[in-house]
Amino acid sequence: MWNYNYVLPSLLVLVIILFYYFSRPRLPLRLNKTFLGILLLDIFTIITDYLSSRACERYAELSVATVNVLNMAFFICFLTRIYWFYLFSVDALKIYYAKPRWKGVVSGVPILFAEAVALSSFFTGAVFTVDAAGYHRGPWYFLLPVCSFLYIFQAFVLIIRNRKRLSPFEIGSLMGYNTILAIGNLVRILMPKYLIMNTFCLLAILVIYLSFENPDLYTSDRGTAFNMRAFQDMLNEMGQKKPYRILGMVLRDYNDERGIYGGAQMDQGIALISQYLYKQYPECLVFYLRSGCFTLLGPENLDCGRIRGEIEERFEKPWNASDADLYLTPAFVEVGAEVSKESVDRVVNTLLIALDSAGKADEGHAGQERSDIIQAIDQQMETKRSLEHALEMDEVEVFLQPLYDVKNKRIIAAEALARIRDMNGKLIPPNLFIPIAEKNGHINLLGEQVFRKTCRFIRDHVIEDLGLAWVNVNLSPIQCMRSDLPQRFSAILREYGVPADMIHLEITEASIIDYSLLQKQVMSLRKEGFQFALDDYGSGYSNLTRVKHYPFINVKLDMEVVWDYFRERDTLLPTLVQAFRQMDVTITAEGIETAEMAEALAALGCDYLQGYYYSRPIPMDDFVAKYGKKAVS
Repeated sequence: MWNYNYVLPSLLVLVIILFYYFSRPRLPLRLNKTFLGILLLDIFTIITDYLSSRACERYAELSVATVNVLNMAFFICFLTRIYWFYLFSVDALKIYYAKPRWKGVVSGVPILFAEAVALSSFFTGAVFTVDAAGYHRGPWYFLLPVCSFLYIFQAFVLIIRNRKRLSPFEIGSLMGYNTILAIGNLVRILMPKYLIMNTFCLLAILVIYLSFENPDLYTSDRGTAFNMRAFQDMLNEMGQKKPYRILGMVLRDYNDERGIYGGAQMDQGIALISQYLYKQYPECLVFYLRSGCFTLLGPENLDCGRIRGEIEERFEKPWNASDADLYLTPAFVEVGAEVSKESVDRVVNTLLIALDSAGKADEGHAGQERSDIIQAIDQQMETKRSLEHALEMDEVEVFLQPLYDVKNKRIIAAEALARIRDMNGKLIPPNLFIPIAEKNGHINLLGEQVFRKTCRFIRDHVIEDLGLAWVNVNLSPIQCMRSDLPQRFSAILREYGVPADMIHLEITEASIIDYSLLQKQVMSLRKEGFQFALDDYGSGYSNLTRVKHYPFINVKLDMEVVWDYFRERDTLLPTLVQAFRQMDVTITAEGIETAEMAEALAALGCDYLQGYYYSRPIPMDDFVAKYGKKAVS
């Protein structure tokens, strides 16, 4: 007689899990399909286990054929279930047997052999026999536990070998549910009269559900769309099967709009947009990535032009959130099917960068199609690698660009500018690598290397012989956030024996936005003897009143302000020059490219001029050769 106490509770729990599985949106991932297969197989196994056990108890009331069929059905379900548990480990580890295919085929050989032996029992009695005396185990019954332990052992081997593919928690979950299955098989051997193996399988299913199949792992917290993790996993799997096409959409000026409408209302708007996309385009998977960025992932022949037109038409009407009408504007990025051959990380990175760029573009280009974003990211990734290499090897170069003294008609100072080269030795424009350095935190090391090499240059040369009274060094807003910045710079000055007044620190106008922090840092550096210049004035949002609160001895007018004056003469530039002169601050005009510009700005009252008219930024050695005493003579 068998004990059936564990059968009904296990079956009810499985039905509940199955209900929740279908009640939430699910990605068509192989992992999810395998989990669904495990659920169904476990239900069938429990049912056939119960029926076959009852049939064996009442063999005298049933035909031999009926008892045989029920037992064979149970053994097939039992063996298939353990194989699908193994397949789940394979899928979770993202092991795809695309090439070579024979590995996937070989993995199924033991289970096929065991099932064939089980099916043959009707004639051979290999696994079981049923006769007038009832049910009997056959000589090959041992295949069931051996096959089970074989796949559990193989799963452990794969998990250990591929443990770096997943997080420690996920690896622990895979190890955990396979351990539960191993214990369940052992208990089944030791206690054959208890139908308890199904309970251990249920525990394994619960571990899988909580670790990998919880819908919240893949769904966005704003609406019905899937999240970034789901997007990456779906791309990873689709890339193994067939080409795909992506239509990316971003809400233009998302952060500004969020500030205008408020966070709660914008989140409701995101949810409404997600729901609209989900219902309107069932042929696509809808993902919400971040900061107003959506993607529609569809087949190779997805009509992105039609979809984009329909979405733009919908956005002409407001989105009603909490009785507030949200007027939003979308921008689009289209990714062609050819990128499905690229790595997932590369596709995601390029898409996010393109979406960020599209979201900041002017409205006239908001709907521009961008199918070449892979090429765009190639340059950025190469720049990132070159930057990291230059920083690691201390190969950041410092170029110098002179400042011309209007009154004395000679070079009086120079600005130190960071330069790096790519792997082919070609210079990379600073507007490419500086934003990357600021974004990933490398700007601190970059700025420190420039400062250190500038101090070394001053120590190793008699800079008076070069006509220099000081050297300007740029200080980024992110560097200003370091609480130990004054101490670090002062230590470098002492290391090279350089007076602090030989270096003027240039702070961009954008830094003044964080008033309290910047003022604290400036005052601390001022105590160490540093002088300060305000760089790129006219490119930000500060005003003269705020500038007065800082000890700037020089203000550098942004080149755009200078160029605008020569495109259309107005009173803005002359007014700025006069205002700063009344504040007893010297003025440097940037972007000087012609003699006419130099003469006009000198007449307006600028003290110093800087630009290509005098010199482009050049390497330190070239600067010495050009402006040293020997060069002058």
